Amino acid sequence: HKLSARQASQLRASSFHPKLSDGPRALVIEGAALKHLLGDDELEEILFAVASVCDAVIACRVTPKQKAELVNLVRHNVKPTPITLAIGDGANDVGMIQEAHVGVGISGKEGTQAVNSSDFSISQFRFLEPLLLTHGRWAFFRLSTVVLYSFYKNAVQAGIMVLYNFRTLFSGQPVFDQWLIASLNFVCGAPIIFTGLFDRCLSKDYVRENPEVFKATRENELITVRTLTRWVLMAVIHMFTLYSFTIGPSDKGGGMTSSFIGLMRNDSDDWPGNGEGGDYKSVGTVTFTCMIILLAYKVLYESRSLVHGRWPAITCSKANAGFVNRLAYTWIGVTWLSIGFYFVFISAYQLVGRGFPSETMSPFTDVANHVLGTRAINWMLIFFVPIFGIVFDITWKLFSNMYYPTQTQIHMEIEALAKRDRKRASKKAKKAAAALESGEDA
Repeated sequence: HKLSARQASQLRASSFHPKLSDGPRALVIEGAALKHLLGDDELEEILFAVASVCDAVIACRVTPKQKAELVNLVRHNVKPTPITLAIGDGANDVGMIQEAHVGVGISGKEGTQAVNSSDFSISQFRFLEPLLLTHGRWAFFRLSTVVLYSFYKNAVQAGIMVLYNFRTLFSGQPVFDQWLIASLNFVCGAPIIFTGLFDRCLSKDYVRENPEVFKATRENELITVRTLTRWVLMAVIHMFTLYSFTIGPSDKGGGMTSSFIGLMRNDSDDWPGNGEGGDYKSVGTVTFTCMIILLAYKVLYESRSLVHGRWPAITCSKANAGFVNRLAYTWIGVTWLSIGFYFVFISAYQLVGRGFPSETMSPFTDVANHVLGTRAINWMLIFFVPIFGIVFDITWKLFSNMYYPTQTQIHMEIEALAKRDRKRASKKAKKAAAALESGEDA
């Protein structure tokens, strides 16, 4: 009976299986031997079967091509498919770095070829541990949140436009001004960028002391069906919330101001419109404004750590951190670079059509003045609708964290309790020391 190639490789490798010794095992192989093994399917399976039962495999005097082939051997023989990492510092490591899923180049005496071909670059080998164990884990959670949020915000905007087409008999008329639509990614970009740069779910000390936290990254905790379902449902809920609670109260007679005094004092014959509502541009701008604020709340809610900075940011003391390290990036991104920039943008945009008339700019002329300066109901919607929308997020996540917490959420709570206990112990120690000193003085 003739054995298949896989059966033959398993049979031959079985003779290497460690039945006689429980100690560590290693395989050392030279490039001259790999020259005869690599390229033959059956011999490659035998090589992989032997290497897979060893604790370490050392390949010496190998060519750059052989290094890449060894990485490829692991990629295509391990099931499920692993995430391979290649680390090199010279030009002979370029093929291996490019073959692996993730490549790390080390800049040194052998030039920068490896660095130029790698995904990440470090200057010394000792930086590899924090890169993989600390920053790698942080990067996984940050990038996952950024990707999910990017799809979410565009889905909310597109969903509102689809819902509005039910009113327009699917004519394709968008509810938002075309320049407002184009500004979405820029206006909402700063908060999520700062989240992608600075967000941390667990401190680096806690991560190193508790290696079980890496299970969350191996299992793609933030890209699971459960997480994706939550984001999709929140996008649907938020688009219906924004559409129902802004367009309904704003159109027709519902948009009229409740009194002639108050905001209506801004009414003038020189400015178009008054306290009445229901026009296409005004209703769309109110809805878009509520959406921008709701998206800002969403970033704050999805962030696991908020960068509050230190006040004052500018100080003359040399002992304190520099100006860049003292900024409150989270709040700068949300208040100034997102919400604040949006209001400045629409205030400037409405003047462009008056100064430079055009088919695209003129329809928005003085819309911001009309929306924000003559209609009291708009301010009520801008204040309450985003809060009402984020309440769904709070309710959903509170229920999830209480009854179906993730491993990361459990560890975050454990770390928070440990920090609280340390603070209490420190306060007790200070009080005891102060009492002891006062007793000695007496």
